[in-house]
Amino acid sequence: MKRKVIALLVVGLLAFSAFAESSVFYPVRLDVLKIFSHSEGYRVMYRQGAVGVAEFLVPIAWFQPGGKAEIILGHGSAYPYAMVYFKDGKFDHLKLFLVNNPLDATWGQLSPAAGHGIFDSVTEIVLKL
Repeated sequence: MKRKVIALLVVGLLAFSAFAESSVFYPVRLDVLKIFSHSEGYRVMYRQGAVGVAEFLVPIAWFQPGGKAEIILGHGSAYPYAMVYFKDGKFDHLKLFLVNNPLDATWGQLSPAAGHGIFDSVTEIVLKL
């Protein structure tokens, strides 16, 4: 009886894996430490390894419907974080999961002068892991 059950489980798993679709995207999850908003985009600071900090820039134009970026607001111990998706080894799109309270310590603002023009040349996200 045990052999029949095990055989059915193995056959079921093999059938399931044969029909399962594999994604063309490679997702990378990042722990966001702080996000700075600006009228031209966002500066995202994230945890790099165990003790390092790195950043990337996201132009505001990427947040159009069907664009390269999306913001999902929420709350909880997992927030804030980012999911960066790569396709064929190149950046494809980004989802930012941010705390829905703009007064939270994870939110900041870039001064207008400091952020002016820095988003113009951004075409992709290159992560430092």
